[in-house]
Amino acid sequence: MNRHGNWQVTKRWWVALALGALLPAAQARDWTLRVDGAGPLKVGMRFDTVNKILGEHMDRVPAWQRMVPDCFQVSPAEQGGIVLMFVHDVLKRVDVTQPGIESERGIALDDPEGKVGRHYGEAVRKVAHPHRAEGHYLTVRAGEGQYAIRFETEQGRVAAMYAGAWQQVLQEDGCH
Repeated sequence: MNRHGNWQVTKRWWVALALGALLPAAQARDWTLRVDGAGPLKVGMRFDTVNKILGEHMDRVPAWQRMVPDCFQVSPAEQGGIVLMFVHDVLKRVDVTQPGIESERGIALDDPEGKVGRHYGEAVRKVAHPHRAEGHYLTVRAGEGQYAIRFETEQGRVAAMYAGAWQQVLQEDGCH
């Protein structure tokens, strides 16, 4: 191989190395909460698939530690502020628990309640929160009704948000 050929091989190696280093960073930056998941994750994925996509070694919560036998929640180590709910080992809901992650329409924790209405329009269904005197559930059903995104508010500000399968989004306390 001539000197020019060696340079091409070296150049390709450096490009591959640079792209490999940037890929995890790109994934880490795009954890937008959607009605059907967040970041690279989509509702309906199996637990083992989620682990592979994230490059994680998350463990299932042992059955004896679960409040509900077929449901458990885990947090990826590499993505703070996200809690994943699995029912029968299938991803059903993604919760945002810390600032820094937005919905697909730009809503984040601590945003004013009115911003949700402006960004989601007439699709928002607002009901009083059963346990917070100054709180609401702002829920948007999507897809063909199988998905939803919900914003819990407290004193006029978004305190929690989660999205996924309709039935699991309606559950107030996750797997409890």
